[in-house]
Amino acid sequence: MRLFPVWQVAHEGAYDALLDVLLATRQLQLTDLQLGPEALHRPELLLDLERGAERIERAIRRGETIVVYGDYDVDGVTSTALIIDFLERAGANCHYLLPHRHTDGYGLKPPGVQRALALGASLIVTVDNGISAFEALELAKQEGVDVIVIDHHRQNADLPPAHSIINPNRRDCDYPFKGLAGVGVTFKVVQLLSEAFLAADERRRYLNDLLDLVVLGTVADVVPLLDENRILVKYGLRAAERTKRPGLRELRSVARCDRTALDTQAIAFYLGPRLNVAGRLEKPDLALELLRTTDAEDARKRATYLHELNQRRQKLEKEGMREAIGLVTDEDLERDRLLCTLGESWDLGVIGLLASKLAEAHWRPAIAVTDVRRDGLYVGSARSIPGYDINDGIVACREHLVTYGGHAAAAGFSLEADRYEAFRAELIDHANQHITPEQLQAHLEIDVELAQVDIDMSTVEQLRDLEPFGQGNRTPVFCSRGLEIVALTRVGKEGEHLKLSLKVNGRPRTAMWFRQGERGRELGIGQRVDVAFELAEDTFNGTGIVQMLLKDLDAGVVVNEPEPKEAGVVAA
Repeated sequence: MRLFPVWQVAHEGAYDALLDVLLATRQLQLTDLQLGPEALHRPELLLDLERGAERIERAIRRGETIVVYGDYDVDGVTSTALIIDFLERAGANCHYLLPHRHTDGYGLKPPGVQRALALGASLIVTVDNGISAFEALELAKQEGVDVIVIDHHRQNADLPPAHSIINPNRRDCDYPFKGLAGVGVTFKVVQLLSEAFLAADERRRYLNDLLDLVVLGTVADVVPLLDENRILVKYGLRAAERTKRPGLRELRSVARCDRTALDTQAIAFYLGPRLNVAGRLEKPDLALELLRTTDAEDARKRATYLHELNQRRQKLEKEGMREAIGLVTDEDLERDRLLCTLGESWDLGVIGLLASKLAEAHWRPAIAVTDVRRDGLYVGSARSIPGYDINDGIVACREHLVTYGGHAAAAGFSLEADRYEAFRAELIDHANQHITPEQLQAHLEIDVELAQVDIDMSTVEQLRDLEPFGQGNRTPVFCSRGLEIVALTRVGKEGEHLKLSLKVNGRPRTAMWFRQGERGRELGIGQRVDVAFELAEDTFNGTGIVQMLLKDLDAGVVVNEPEPKEAGVVAA
């Protein structure tokens, strides 16, 4: 019955101090997590930043037209919002352009340069893209327009021709932390630039207020929440709580995550998807305009529209996933260690989500490709599993591709339709050579076998010392064995979730297993189960009640044979 055949438990048996065990299993010290502003690295350590900042300052003071070219995801949108906010405050003559996922694709391309030229640009600043924009930057150079690249993506080839390339992940940059999101790098640029335009006290307040944008992009882009990202996120959450941006306040309201303090989970699962959906299904300007509006009623309308758009996205994702699952055969799973599927009608905005779902369902790297534009150019999105760098695999097959780029865990590309089958075969061959059978066994990383006495609110309080959680410092996952089911109910509009009551240390504890309502048919009252779970505070009917959020369950023997019956369904 396990979702994950392998439970990798880092610490089993007795322990003295739970926090010490958690830190040890992650190879961290408490000092690694409890960082203050003094631990932020100086912006000047970023190669080309001083040169780029000087060029932007000169453009502002001379009244040159600056065009910012961003990206369509949350990181790109918040990067654009942040630098435009500063440029306007500094009195710059500036505009922004965001690419349309369906017609422009990722990153700055020659048509984007032409659009900037039409606006009168003498300086183009890319944010969250540009490291691979060779054709576009060549055109800008020919037109006598300087380009400053502000990016964080990996350098896969030589550097394109630009006035400045500010990216901690360029090969010749010695910046001490490589994990900044695009909005983090953009913040560093503004941090240095602001010295030339704002007095000390005003500058400090202003930069702190910008952190509400930084935290959105950083968490949504799933970069490691270590080193200075922890500082940016910690103080960014505080800035988001007190934000003056009506759009962000209204977004929290429609997403129903405004009743408790904002945390990384709320951004990752509630705010991020509603900002991302603008670029997935329509245009990213919708998200940018929400973050930039100063009118409360306008913000309410925009937030509501994005919420409704996200509901449409969920429907498209569900329909696409049904088709994608049907395209994967038993023969594919037996033969291939990477899945590459083509759905000609899949919306470009959901193929990344489909790839992620396929990778999760079959525990192997997965790629979803679509021909929805019907222009002979296929577009693909890839997601991987631990131990296989999907970006390396795609780069190895680059001779078939028109565009490509990404990270170890996620990447994207485009290619001519007639190159698809050759690309697919070559990439699968690469994966078959670099992925072992052991890596294809779905595994769940569990920190500690938790003593039943510690399944308590006091543990939830202790865990707050390790927050914020995210990539590189994930929410702790525990396991406990032989817990007796004393009640079970299916909940949600369609009974899609399972609510259990488990006997823990002689007391009933609520355990929620989301999207696993059907599993209720396989369980019974009195049955003993091993469970893997996170701990959280249940705030639905008040505060101070611990709740187990199940990640997996292994059913054992029935202690008291109950009358077999269907678990009830309760509407949420």
